[in-house]
Amino acid sequence: MLDKSFGDDLIPAYFFDRLTAITVDDLRAMGAKGVALDIDNTTAVDSLYTVFDGVREWIRTAQDAGFKVMVLTNTWEKRAAIISAKLGGVPYISKAHKPSKEGFLRAAEYLGVELSELAMVGDQLFTDIRGANNAGAISVRVRPMHKEYLLPVHYVPLRHREHVFLRSKGFGDKI
Repeated sequence: MLDKSFGDDLIPAYFFDRLTAITVDDLRAMGAKGVALDIDNTTAVDSLYTVFDGVREWIRTAQDAGFKVMVLTNTWEKRAAIISAKLGGVPYISKAHKPSKEGFLRAAEYLGVELSELAMVGDQLFTDIRGANNAGAISVRVRPMHKEYLLPVHYVPLRHREHVFLRSKGFGDKI
């Protein structure tokens, strides 16, 4: 059981450099049957519509291996729809209110998997990882692929808090 008083709900079960570094064998070893993907800095440039190289192919490979894949994002509907289309038309849930458990429940239900079989892949500890851990999903952190340029007043302190936390827990090499 996670000890939330010490921030253990912020510790990912798995760390990877980027989404495309995760193999289907990694997903199987995690016990995943479904994969929920964050958008910003995981599949696409923060606040833009530019999808990172190799992500669409990664999704196709995961789907061909039998994994159900969708987008689970806090972004607005129109942007989620556009990114989803660029990712090959995968289903999506926008305005998921991560870290709230609700979005993770909806994703697992939509994909037809148990929460414990849902791998949430994202870059943010306070939304993607905390939400996945508290929902009972598999938390997978990837390094942010791009620096956030919009809303620096929000993201600079947030990233600093993540770095301080990860270092304090001995994960400085995972930043």
